[in-house]
Amino acid sequence: MDVIVLADRKGQELLPLTDNTCIPLLPLAGKTLLEHTLEALVQAGLRQAHIVLSPYAEEVKGYFGTGERWGMALTYSTSRGEESAVQVLASLANPPESPFLILRGDVLRSNVIGEFLAQAETSTAACLQAQFAGDNAFMMLCREPRPAALANLDWEQTLQACEQVEIAEGVVNKLDSLAAFHQANLAAAAGRIRLLLPGLQTALGMTQGRNSQVHPQSLKQGAAFIGAYCNVHPSVELSGEVVIGDHVIIDQCAVITDSVIMPHSYIGEMVEVRNAIVRGNELIRVDSGAVLKITDAFLLADLNTNPIHQGLGSVYNRILGALLLILSLPLWLLASIAVLLKNPTAPLNKQVLRGNKIILDDFGLPQRAEFVVWQLNVTMPVLRYLPRLLAVISGDLRVVGGLPVSIEQAVQRMEDWEKFADQAPAGLVGPTHLLIPVNATAEEKLLSDSFYWANFSIQQDFRYMAQALRAVFSRKAWFGEV
Repeated sequence: MDVIVLADRKGQELLPLTDNTCIPLLPLAGKTLLEHTLEALVQAGLRQAHIVLSPYAEEVKGYFGTGERWGMALTYSTSRGEESAVQVLASLANPPESPFLILRGDVLRSNVIGEFLAQAETSTAACLQAQFAGDNAFMMLCREPRPAALANLDWEQTLQACEQVEIAEGVVNKLDSLAAFHQANLAAAAGRIRLLLPGLQTALGMTQGRNSQVHPQSLKQGAAFIGAYCNVHPSVELSGEVVIGDHVIIDQCAVITDSVIMPHSYIGEMVEVRNAIVRGNELIRVDSGAVLKITDAFLLADLNTNPIHQGLGSVYNRILGALLLILSLPLWLLASIAVLLKNPTAPLNKQVLRGNKIILDDFGLPQRAEFVVWQLNVTMPVLRYLPRLLAVISGDLRVVGGLPVSIEQAVQRMEDWEKFADQAPAGLVGPTHLLIPVNATAEEKLLSDSFYWANFSIQQDFRYMAQALRAVFSRKAWFGEV
């Protein structure tokens, strides 16, 4: 039997999720939506389909190809988007042979296609329309080449010219709102929508994708689906129903409840997400539809565009800091002598800076914590900042990063480019420390941090470390300002 799959919905109702993709490619419990439709067709014994696309058609074709991976033979055509079934059939170079099935591919279904076709065999009607729980199931079986019923087809209404077939079991979700998308994901994780989910059940209620690291005890109650290549800290708490997409990092002490985490997202330390959709640095409230863009990459971040967690991790930074501390022991001895000669009564100056650790503020919201660091009261810069090595070991600073500032300085950064620079982790050394004079303006230093963050790479960080090592032996480090 020929199958026409209409997947040309423009998806305005699912913005911002569809601002750079289309509904057929939206991830839902580890697979794209159209993938679930194709698998439902295969389960019903249908092995070939023609897919009608509109936005992002080339991306869809590139993803699904000929359909061989799903045991299907797929062909494609494009439309202007949400065209009527009559227009679609009229534009096809190879019209389907009767009888044929026409259905929407941007609707989630479970166990309904096979039952619909089985019931249709008991009828001789020229056109049959599927219903589920009294609502349109977005499927029609046509036994005529161009049935007259299609001329008046409105997928939201019941056609009087068609015989109605009521489907007793299964699930149909139109995915016509952010709340519907959210609920479809949670229902899939909990098993209320019976889908073929990728992964294995590693604990009661938990399905885990390949190459993911997650502790079964993180699931406190309910059900959770974790996609592939995820890293969930053992201290994370998952409760209610949770769906986590592929390539997600969730940091320590985060709490996720009744939420959907889209692929390539980072959830920071102590961040609490409830009844929401997270996509990168966007927090989408399901109840109100409000979209909050989080500028601090230590809280939420898009791992596709924000490199904050692609560099050396916290543990490696602390180990490297300890190694540098050991190598710097001769300098500490020299610094002690210099302090005794210059100002033995006031050897240290106190600084309070904003670091990289995350704490909860008075309102229960996570933010970067302040830390106290001391600097030696000597004129030689390389000796003056030796105590900052202790901040690297404690995790308040990274070895390489932006210039650490106070909380007061950070809150004054209001422009978008300033907030972007503010996403850079605070570091012991970096381009601003090494290349910008200490008496330069705050704007110059902020521009330097912004450029560093926009061009971040782990290889570049290693180059800055090598440059800092060479700078220790320079005249500037001993007699100038850094």
